[in-house]
Amino acid sequence: MVAGMSRVSARIRPAERADVDGLVALTRSIDTRSGTFSGRALQQPDPDHLAQRLTEIIDEGERTLLVAVEDQTGIVVGLLVARREDIGAIDLTPVLHVSHLLVTPKCRRRGVGRSLLAAAVHLAEELGVDRVMATVGSSSREANRYLARLGFAPLVLHRVASTGALRRALGLTDEPERMAVLRRARMLRSHRSNAAARAANQGA
Repeated sequence: MVAGMSRVSARIRPAERADVDGLVALTRSIDTRSGTFSGRALQQPDPDHLAQRLTEIIDEGERTLLVAVEDQTGIVVGLLVARREDIGAIDLTPVLHVSHLLVTPKCRRRGVGRSLLAAAVHLAEELGVDRVMATVGSSSREANRYLARLGFAPLVLHRVASTGALRRALGLTDEPERMAVLRRARMLRSHRSNAAARAANQGA
């Protein structure tokens, strides 16, 4: 903890629809251009889109969205999104995947993130899962260092490329046209083969 900064007294609980406005305000207080969420800027950071998506997460029940609510003000100062998953497509070890751990800038280094992760530990234990996996933007040094101090070890590095950039890198700039030609040729061959078979059957 940084000297001179007191801990924030916050209550951790599952998010409710009534929290959506506070969650939108929290999300917009963070520089999402740095790839906080998925390694790139949010495609639709406007309030209406955020409110809709956060409402969907709360309603669908597939993920657990926890909020940290400051006791004195009732303001949402942190959130954590978690979901039980397998560690990978081949490695079926169960994990609690924390995909978002966000704390409003003014409350960082004041125990909010730690409280949210403590709640995630309890959730993992309730689900019978003995591992917690956290996703964080590769460009966020602060978040990566924070998780490393808590014992999170590197597992995999996700790299993202647009299909257009990857197509150019692989020399596939003409691939759509070439594939269309191949598909037409296969269809023509199939049509001819079927026509020949019908003619043979009729002549038999």
